[in-house]
Amino acid sequence: MFKRPFTSKTSAPVRSSDLRKLRDELARDFTVPASVAKELLSDGVTTYRGTTHLDEYCTIFSSAAGDPLLFRPGKGTDGALIPTIYALDILGPDFLPQLVTAPEVVEHLVSGSALFSAGVSDKSLRGLPDSMLEGNLVTIVAQGSPHIVAIGQLAASKRDLIASDRKGKAVITLHARGDFLWKSGTGAGGVDATTSALEAVSLDAPPPEATATTSTKPSEEAPSEALTPADVDLILRGALLLAIKTTLSKSTASFPMPASSLYSTYILPFRPAHAASADIKGSSFKKLAQFVKALAKAGYLTAKEVKGDLVVMNVNATHADVVAARSYKTIAQAGASADKATAGASTSSSSASPSVSVRELFKPPSPFLALLPASASRPENDLFLPSELKKLLTDYIASASLTHPRDAKFIQPDASLSSLLLKKGEVLDVLTKDDALKRLKDVSTRFFEVTKGGEEPVVKKGAPPAVKVAIKTVGKRMVTLISGFEPWGLFTADDLAEDLRHRAASSTAVQQIQGSSPKAPKYEVMVQGSHESLVTQALVARGLPKLYIEVDTSKVKR
Repeated sequence: MFKRPFTSKTSAPVRSSDLRKLRDELARDFTVPASVAKELLSDGVTTYRGTTHLDEYCTIFSSAAGDPLLFRPGKGTDGALIPTIYALDILGPDFLPQLVTAPEVVEHLVSGSALFSAGVSDKSLRGLPDSMLEGNLVTIVAQGSPHIVAIGQLAASKRDLIASDRKGKAVITLHARGDFLWKSGTGAGGVDATTSALEAVSLDAPPPEATATTSTKPSEEAPSEALTPADVDLILRGALLLAIKTTLSKSTASFPMPASSLYSTYILPFRPAHAASADIKGSSFKKLAQFVKALAKAGYLTAKEVKGDLVVMNVNATHADVVAARSYKTIAQAGASADKATAGASTSSSSASPSVSVRELFKPPSPFLALLPASASRPENDLFLPSELKKLLTDYIASASLTHPRDAKFIQPDASLSSLLLKKGEVLDVLTKDDALKRLKDVSTRFFEVTKGGEEPVVKKGAPPAVKVAIKTVGKRMVTLISGFEPWGLFTADDLAEDLRHRAASSTAVQQIQGSSPKAPKYEVMVQGSHESLVTQALVARGLPKLYIEVDTSKVKR
């Protein structure tokens, strides 16, 4: 959209009420905690309307520093919010599903070209969630680099892209690092800097050396047969530094926090993958209280005793050692990687989780089906995929000549279509095509199809059930509660609890939900600590599509 300069009107501050709505929309559309949405869209956000070189309208939201954070194609609020590269740099590389391409392709993406299937890494394509459909947002990175270079919409569903045998378009590019939207912010470097940096990176290259002294980070070299107390001290301190840098200062972590929660939730899971044996008993401190007091003395956190219990009041994210801490593969990440490998192994292995694919289906009302010509292709039981339903509507609009004569984005609905799509008493002479499709979906009956491994697909009425992950404060502690997983039939509550006990290095419990039927009981799995990301990874590793995981942080005491 922004391969050439775009025109824009004078920017204006976003009103407080509108800013709250914008944050709510971002949190809802992208399933992120409200705290993350507020961090991205802090006070001082401005907005302005722009027009691209193709006369495409868009609304752009910028930070107080002038960096574009979000844009909305179309006029008004019809279009969906799309994060910019600036926003994605803040939100992280895992914010959206990701595809990998060759560094040589980057300059073409910046010039507005689509990403073709032939230029997509097959591994990254197959690694997309099975629920990915045409129009879903994805980010693009160059091979060997973690930096996002572009964002776009899938040109077809994952299944269709894989079946296309690497032919045709894979992603329609919306915005890229180095295009004119990017250049309207404070970023520097552009195409040449991005491309040259990416070309210099090798997939097998070791991580860059940190500028901090080795005394502030754990070693990633192969451990000796037995870790000395000094080694364990170094590993545990480095785990805390990484947790502060990446999670504690940015997540839903609630302070004051018991020292035991800090240890189980943020130190043990952040140990290096090779250092699973490193714990407080093997350190020179022997007791957690002594270790936390040493961390406080070093300036990494503040702590005090409350009624005999040591409580962490806050952490210091600006400490030089925290800023200099470098990333490494943690125990939690290693566990997630192992589960992905298991899921991709032969289905004959008893430990492999069944792959699950979910497809939304729509059954249009009978009056709409009656408008279709006899030659129209109709699937079994008139259950259409979203892309098929869109084609059905598009074909009818074309056959009935309903496209607006001056703007192809709009239609002039005839009497038959108006009676179907408009509410009682509503009178509209024109509709956008996107609005017409949304209305058609709303009046259609929803179904979903679930396919597990090599089993026959099962079609059920309604929307796919969501597994709920709730993080709440209970007394002085935070817990993570998981429920609603029984309809998927992928694992038992006890299996999940045991898995999370190892992943989180924390205690877990299983209890039956009050009011559930004794014949078909429903359970809730509880994990000590706040483990939104870790639990999500565990559920995805067991075959549950990420799209159907709902995270609720509304009961966390601030």
